[in-house]
Order: sequence, then structure tokens, then C-alpha cells
Amino acid sequence: MAGETTATTALHPPLDVPFGALVVPLSAAYSTSQNELNDVMEMGWLPPGTYYGVVYSPTDMDTNVSPALVQKVTVGSTDVATALTGGQTGSKTFVGITPITITVKTKVTVTSTTAAATAAAGTLYLTFLGAKV
Repeated sequence: MAGETTATTALHPPLDVPFGALVVPLSAAYSTSQNELNDVMEMGWLPPGTYYGVVYSPTDMDTNVSPALVQKVTVGSTDVATALTGGQTGSKTFVGITPITITVKTKVTVTSTTAAATAAAGTLYLTFLGAKV
């Protein structure tokens, strides 16, 4: 059934640092039923800071050509990266984002905005790049 939310198992953000660079890795395993339209995967938490980009690294989670699996990454309620199609072939992408500053730990989610034609189990890795000042 489409539109389910899968809760994160990462209950707390990574160690909060007083200042400096932030590199925050998140990952989640997907089953074949978690790439349907409007499915939401809770990836984990970002600690406070300003974020400038995200590395989107999915495995191949769609074994058919059309329609392609399309996903978006959301921090809190702000979509930071949209129209991501790497889940179709397992291709990796760095996405420079409009800088977003968060002051409290904030949940990161990934939503399937177009369902996989033929879903496959896989893993999605996200790495956020930012700074704490």
C-alpha cells in the first residue's frame, strides 16, 4: 500500500560539536514495498548547524526503466533536494542545497514522489555537509 511512513531507528543525532565542519551520514534499508508513491522513509536526525549540501547515494532500487523511481529529501518541513532519480540505476549525486540553518536536532525524511516501476530492495545513503559556527 502506498503512502506509509517508516520510522527511523536513529533516535539521536550524531555527537554535537561546539564548532567546525559537520559531516552527518545517514542510511536506511528499503524493502520492495517501501518505494511506492508517497512512501516516507525517516532517515535520522541532523544536529544544529548550517548545511550546504547532501550526497545522495542509493543502490539500484528500481529494476525497470519507466517510470523511474523519483525521490526528494526533506529536512524538517523544508524540501532541500527534489527530483532525485539515482534510485533507478544506483547512481550517486552531490546536491548543493540552499543553505539551511537549524537550531535544534531535526529529522530528515526521504519521500518517493514517483513510484518505482519494479521495486527492488536496497539501501539509501545520505551524507549531509555543513558547519557549526
